[in-house]
Amino acid sequence: MNMNTNMKNHALVNHRHNELNARERLLDAAEKLFADYGFNGVSVREIARAAKVNLGAIPYYFGTKENLFKEVFYRRAIPLQEERKDRLQRLKESRKKPRLEEVLWALLEPEFRPTRQNEAFRRLLGRASMDPTPQVQKLLAEIYTPSFSIMPRELRKICPDLPDEVFHWRLNCIYGVVLYVQADTGKIQTIAGPKFDTSRPDIALKYVIPFLAAGLSARTKKSRQPAQSLRPKLELRESAVDPHPRAGVARAKSPPQTTV
Repeated sequence: MNMNTNMKNHALVNHRHNELNARERLLDAAEKLFADYGFNGVSVREIARAAKVNLGAIPYYFGTKENLFKEVFYRRAIPLQEERKDRLQRLKESRKKPRLEEVLWALLEPEFRPTRQNEAFRRLLGRASMDPTPQVQKLLAEIYTPSFSIMPRELRKICPDLPDEVFHWRLNCIYGVVLYVQADTGKIQTIAGPKFDTSRPDIALKYVIPFLAAGLSARTKKSRQPAQSLRPKLELRESAVDPHPRAGVARAKSPPQTTV
């Protein structure tokens, strides 16, 4: 092999390395900017500038901003999903009937693990999931298909006797809690004060998982009454004062009616 061939091979390796770096830099920059500002709050020009690549690199590697958004999710979500499956498999091999809290730990701990990679993705997932715009919700639906999401299936196995409506409402509450904790909006600091630290997701799980397990496994009360009638009844007293009185004039009470 002559010197020219060696130089060509070296140049080809460098080109591929630079291409890989450019693609990864775009994914890193997009993940952070989407997490900070949301899908609609950042432009492809800003992403390219943060990644230090040409603007044409985004259509070259991903085609569209929507595809870039999906790739940002897939890069983290697929390995996390594989780890969840592995943890669940080992849990089922270790005991015949895992407890609900054990299943929740297997499902949630990979995503809540405090790493640099997980930190931005957790915030992105929380922000995107609470984004009401149809465009973002459509993208998430395309990413998290029923076949991809294993949490509903695994939790349903633990709670087979819950009526469908009850199970799905409780599942909805679980998603709400998990995604809000991940979003880390800082809202709780306005109540608990700045010393209340929410930056450690592994600590958060110690409180979140018992809370979720208690809610999902709570006993249901069988009742033939519709949900509307189960609300607490408020005693309303009829006012003797005209709701729209003329200035300075009080409305007189009507005399009691007599019956013959």
